[in-house]
Amino acid sequence: MAELTPTLTDEQQAIADHPGGHAKIIAVAGSGKTTALLHYVKNRLAAGVAPQRILVLMYNRSAREDFARRLGALVDGPAPTVQTFHSLGYRLYQRMIANGHIAPAKLSPLPQSVIQLQIWRAIEACAPPEELEDIRARKQSEVEAAEFFIDYTKTILSGDLSAFQELKLGDEYLYFLKVFRAFEDWRRSQQAVTYADLIYDPAILLSLCPDIAEQYGSYFEDILVDEYQDINAIQHFLLQVIYGKSGNVIAIGDPDQTIYEWRGSKPAYLLRYFDGDFPPSNVYQLSRTFRYGHELSLAANHFIQHNRERADILCISPENGPETRVQLQATDNEPRWLVEHLRRIQKQGGKLAGVAILVRLWSVAAPIELALLAANIPYHSANRNTVLSRRELRPLFWSLNIASGRFAELPPQRRRIGLYEWLTAPHIRIPRRVLEPLCETLARQDSDWGQRLYELVPADLSQAQAKRLKQRAALLRECERWRGTAGELLRRQLGELDYISGIADDSFTRQQGEERQQTVLAFCQFLDRLRQPPAEALAHLQELQRQHREGEQGAADAVQITTMHQAKGLEWDRVILPSLNQHNMPYQPQRDFSTPASLESERRLLYVAMTRARRELLLLTPATTAKPASEDDAQRPSLFIGEMQLPLCRNLSSALAERPETLHSQVPVSRLGLRYLETLGYSPEVEAPMAQARRPESGESIRHRKLGHGRVVKWEGERLVILFSDSVTRRFDWDRLQPFLI
Repeated sequence: MAELTPTLTDEQQAIADHPGGHAKIIAVAGSGKTTALLHYVKNRLAAGVAPQRILVLMYNRSAREDFARRLGALVDGPAPTVQTFHSLGYRLYQRMIANGHIAPAKLSPLPQSVIQLQIWRAIEACAPPEELEDIRARKQSEVEAAEFFIDYTKTILSGDLSAFQELKLGDEYLYFLKVFRAFEDWRRSQQAVTYADLIYDPAILLSLCPDIAEQYGSYFEDILVDEYQDINAIQHFLLQVIYGKSGNVIAIGDPDQTIYEWRGSKPAYLLRYFDGDFPPSNVYQLSRTFRYGHELSLAANHFIQHNRERADILCISPENGPETRVQLQATDNEPRWLVEHLRRIQKQGGKLAGVAILVRLWSVAAPIELALLAANIPYHSANRNTVLSRRELRPLFWSLNIASGRFAELPPQRRRIGLYEWLTAPHIRIPRRVLEPLCETLARQDSDWGQRLYELVPADLSQAQAKRLKQRAALLRECERWRGTAGELLRRQLGELDYISGIADDSFTRQQGEERQQTVLAFCQFLDRLRQPPAEALAHLQELQRQHREGEQGAADAVQITTMHQAKGLEWDRVILPSLNQHNMPYQPQRDFSTPASLESERRLLYVAMTRARRELLLLTPATTAKPASEDDAQRPSLFIGEMQLPLCRNLSSALAERPETLHSQVPVSRLGLRYLETLGYSPEVEAPMAQARRPESGESIRHRKLGHGRVVKWEGERLVILFSDSVTRRFDWDRLQPFLI
């Protein structure tokens, strides 16, 4: 039985009734794009198009399963198969093998453990010999970085050197080109594929052999591609091949939600490249969100308009839709404030399951997790490791074990692992072949490890190496005899070994280093507050871990902690965005192994995070509102907060509810705000100062109240030259033009 047809909005109905030809759909967050696509497919089936001639491409497995389920409920009879790009690549790969166009391969992707092992072997074979010891010091980081480089190379058609240049890597990483080729030689010798190769292998061959590519296109009458803002170069090319020269291609997405640049995505694929390769007969908009109310829509619109690479679309909330409160909270102790806030929610009968804490960096979550653990507030973390099990804390836990006497109770094998992890964090710059036998010998005795290590210092070490090893032997003796608190012990370890700087040096990227540093500092601050000796502190930490494991398994009502990136496609009643300071948002790493960060990409990321909220959006900033430019960015609120124009958004939202004839406002009223009101049929008299319009750049589109859409050709001093949609070029004084811009 097909499901009852819901009432479609005019915008959704126009898409469902699309008459043919390529089409592009710009859809804001929560606008019901899936519903529009479902009804387009239903109409095409009703028009006699065979289900097997319709291809629906969703971005991930969960979206694919949801669309297929809803489509099966909507239509009677057979429905088209819904695929992801990778499942499409898998089927294409199978066909190409069967046709003899590509070498046979085992199409079950290699497990990550095997991939990382082979990458490490390639690194050891390809890295400059004089750098190998330092590379071994950050083995896991180096493997992850090389794996990222390989995966990024497989998002483009132009090869590893182009990937290297796009990522703006330094010459010290030129050896990654050799690593890529060595890994590919091994993979092909094994007839193996990674997940990325399901698309990469067919696409590369088809790009080199256009005559073969022609044999795999022109079959489908309709190709629908969801989340088009997330595709990359190789997926865009594969779509061109599958399309061939006939049928309709319909792309739907939101350039403002392009947040996977590190996977090769760009807003340009939806804004420009699609138009060039699949010239649309219609461009549709889904501008009405069903997710949140006017206050959040206004804040999101004001905020994202500061980006220049975007479509001209205004997100509008429904007249009788949800009320969404946007709250700005300044606090000098975020973890404590959050614990109190969550307890208030519980006391008022609210559900923690409806609360999500979205972080820009995992390091931001560390003090929050520790506070929630201490307060016994259940939470689920999207990170594979909760804060107490993160790798950078292991050496500190070993110190607590040694000082508490528990280390002596462990079997020799565990002691050997513990001693090696303790000695090499931060890296001691002594080869593994030297340290491992030392740890093996030390692990066989039940006490006095520091004294024994001092006696075992090899005579053939350099003077600097011997000094570092003796320093750690002395620190190990201190741990065994410690009589202070756990926090004091770890502070001693951090200071003696220059631990904070060392773990940053051992990290491959600045972001990774900062993540580890902040986690360690948050852990030490937590122990400082406990003021317990090592044995009691260790028992307390283990009890917190036990409670969290049991709570996580049994608690459906728990806070969700995840990153802004991982939150895409999800929504919650309450969304909390902590640490919105100038260090974390926008985050601008100076030395990072990723595509270069940009202000626009960071703005898109925060926009995505904001628009996950249904009922409440809570923005947390530092309590200090003004700091000199020379002081810590982490103590100053994010520049993005001002761009949201929150006081104005609150005023306009209230005005929409009451609809007075005259709008009074102490804060300047923006043209965007007035345009929002007009779209909802409300045009009051305005008694308020007008906000200064942002100066558009050359190439940017504008909207004139009387002349409609135009594009800035150039500036001539304080005059603009604008080409309008009627193909007439006009010149305006900037001051006189501003009142007519909407």
